[in-house]
Amino acid sequence: MAIVKKFPLRVATVYCAGGCRAKRDEKGMLCKYGCVACGACVNACKFDAIHINEYGVAEVDEEKCIGCGACARACPKKLIRIRIQDNSILPLCSNKDRGFDPVTQSGARTQCDVSCIACGLCVKNCPSNAISILEQHAVINEDLCLNCGMCATVCPRHVIVDRRGIVASPR
Repeated sequence: MAIVKKFPLRVATVYCAGGCRAKRDEKGMLCKYGCVACGACVNACKFDAIHINEYGVAEVDEEKCIGCGACARACPKKLIRIRIQDNSILPLCSNKDRGFDPVTQSGARTQCDVSCIACGLCVKNCPSNAISILEQHAVINEDLCLNCGMCATVCPRHVIVDRRGIVASPR
């Protein structure tokens, strides 16, 4: 079967870094927004482009991915989105809980080692106003992002990553 890639190249990305795997309670993961490694995305991919990594999180092989979206449609948590491959700055968190709630002593910070805490440093340091905080986590507008990596360098929780490894080390 010949695969024709369309330009701009699109690839799937899992918006979960897997930092909640180290933090579990008696019921399983503390983060209810994280990847559960159910394998639905792996089974949906006809190109063997997605696997469960050592952190128990789905991971996309961008060399094999054609951006068809089958894995995104199969993901029960809606953590997989299709993006333009050239946009390499990614906020890998989908947690919608507050960073930390002093009253309940809980929140994203207690659930995951690499969760967005909606501190806003990325928003303040983005020269193109491409980042906003929606539902307690950073979201990047691909149309405005310059891929400068400024947000990745200031993120205190290392949620925002640079897949190229130019500005900040890739995950």
